[in-house]
Amino acid sequence: MELTFLRPLYEHAGSFASVYLDTSGTGAGPEAHAVDVRWRDMRTEMAQAGADAATLGALGEVVTGPARTALGTAAFGQGGTAPLAVRLPGPPLREVGRWARLPHLLPLLIQSPPRRPHLLVSATKAGGDVLAVRTADDVTKEHIEGTGWPVHKTRSGGSAQLEHQRAAEDAWETNAKELADAVVSAASGSVPEAIIVAGDVRARQLLVEKLPKNLASKVMVIDRELPVDSDKLAEAADQALSNMEDAECRRRLETYHDQLGAGGAVEGLAETVAAVQNGQVAELFLSGDYLADNPDTPGPAWSAALAWIGPALDDIGLSEQDLRDRGVTEVARDRMDAALVRAVTGTDAWLFMVPAGETALRDDIGALLRYPVPGA
Repeated sequence: MELTFLRPLYEHAGSFASVYLDTSGTGAGPEAHAVDVRWRDMRTEMAQAGADAATLGALGEVVTGPARTALGTAAFGQGGTAPLAVRLPGPPLREVGRWARLPHLLPLLIQSPPRRPHLLVSATKAGGDVLAVRTADDVTKEHIEGTGWPVHKTRSGGSAQLEHQRAAEDAWETNAKELADAVVSAASGSVPEAIIVAGDVRARQLLVEKLPKNLASKVMVIDRELPVDSDKLAEAADQALSNMEDAECRRRLETYHDQLGAGGAVEGLAETVAAVQNGQVAELFLSGDYLADNPDTPGPAWSAALAWIGPALDDIGLSEQDLRDRGVTEVARDRMDAALVRAVTGTDAWLFMVPAGETALRDDIGALLRYPVPGA
């Protein structure tokens, strides 16, 4: 996954509040009250750790405000604001309220990884709908009412029936062409990684036939008639995108294993941190059971271990001396996983979560390098 969307979080100095809260209670019943109680307890703990009232107030508006509809919420606050809040697909793997130098982002990236730009299409014989998802906050919808008519075949007999059937099929062709034009237009601003198509069987077929080859090759068909903005299509799309990303990770892992021992890749925590420090990492791989029942966070043992950090995004070390030898004078400590996510974001590297069933990496971490390094 590409993490540049996280860069704004690191633009200002200061500590962060990181919140993962089960917000599945809605309305005014006991479940909603339970959410308020859990947030009150979490807020108290973070205030005791040093979190300021303004930042906690901003987070409270996000996780308990009247607009709350998500089953789970991850939110991050700093300086009296909540610059990032994400609706989780379910309650968080574990509830967390944390006040620290860096935002605690790895659980978010595990449970709700950012999806690449994609299109959702619901095709009908009369036209359809196109939902362009560029980012989680940049979504546009277009309804296409085709000009072709009639769209329904008559049940009357004789030559009139054949004429009417041909007219309906011509109308379907016209409307599919207009829907395809809308898909092409939606794809022009931000090239989608996938085009996920649901709807009427014949309308789907006609749409794919009329798309240019470069877009038709990106189509994933959901064999159901679903509204373009329905939860069911969103779930099916998320699964399709997840499968696509797992397949890409496996392809990149093949390159990683080919380069391991040949100077183009490293394995193990110490070796990987050193490569991150030097801006050599193109792709960071994390393996292991990230959904294990760990009381603090998913991930390997080093996730919650402390790293040394400095003010720059790529200031990360296994020891204080490690950073001071690099000329960093302002040092602090925070979680290793939080420091690695910041460094990956700051160096424009990609993060891959190794799919289940793949061979685990030493220390559950490794990296493919931007250029060969002798002795790596």
